[in-house]
Amino acid sequence: MKKHFLKHIRYYIALLVMQIIGFLVILSLTGNHDLQITIIIISTIGYVAWAILHQYLEHNLTSKIVIEYMLFGMFGIVVSLFFFK
Repeated sequence: MKKHFLKHIRYYIALLVMQIIGFLVILSLTGNHDLQITIIIISTIGYVAWAILHQYLEHNLTSKIVIEYMLFGMFGIVVSLFFFK
């Protein structure tokens, strides 16, 4: 497990940095709900694209994995819309 984690550490760090930046931008836009939702959608698209790219580079990409990432992304957007509206 540790070997797997260390092999992919750059991927995880880049993904974490992208999500932290998105979160900080959302916090800085307090009061502008439309722009916050736009940033959430952009962050989600980035997450899904990054995850699919990672799976592709590791030769693990299947349609099931693509659908799973897209469903998790849509779920995150729906939950965010629930809290921001």
